[in-house]
Amino acid sequence: MAVLTTLGQVADRALELGIAVVVGQDGDDLRDQPLSYYGEDPAGALIDMMEEWGAGVRIHPKVDNLLEGYRDLFDRFTASSGGTVVITDVELFEEADGERIRMLVNGEELVWHLEHQTDRYIDTLMVFEITDRLTPRDDTDPRVFVALDDADDELGFIFADPGALSILTRELGIEHA
Repeated sequence: MAVLTTLGQVADRALELGIAVVVGQDGDDLRDQPLSYYGEDPAGALIDMMEEWGAGVRIHPKVDNLLEGYRDLFDRFTASSGGTVVITDVELFEEADGERIRMLVNGEELVWHLEHQTDRYIDTLMVFEITDRLTPRDDTDPRVFVALDDADDELGFIFADPGALSILTRELGIEHA
């Protein structure tokens, strides 16, 4: 097993494992950068790399507006899946027993209970709970949104085959993945 120490090595290995990675225009300039370019925590670095390269979503819980925060978040989930998971028509509403979020996932309605402590933070637990329902339309596609916590317990998701991502995280020395 080769030691993955540069961004180029991580990108190459991710591609080899079938994890969609799109390195930006300046990607060639970054290939030789050490993994620590994204920080000292390998899990956090992997989340940030995958988000920047198009296969991941980091959860940013603080928002200016809840509805716009959720719409932005689920637009990023759609984008990171390359459009194989399409999330649209996100809306918030009240029912007698509390707040709800409604959205279309690949054209099918998904409604979920929300618990907001404040109107400035999205419900990250809800996001974690519904990710198993954010799956590709093609049921032969093994990729899903795999949760990954960084050293600061900040949540991110990487859109990948769980087995392939497990290999990559193990090779990066991420033990809690």
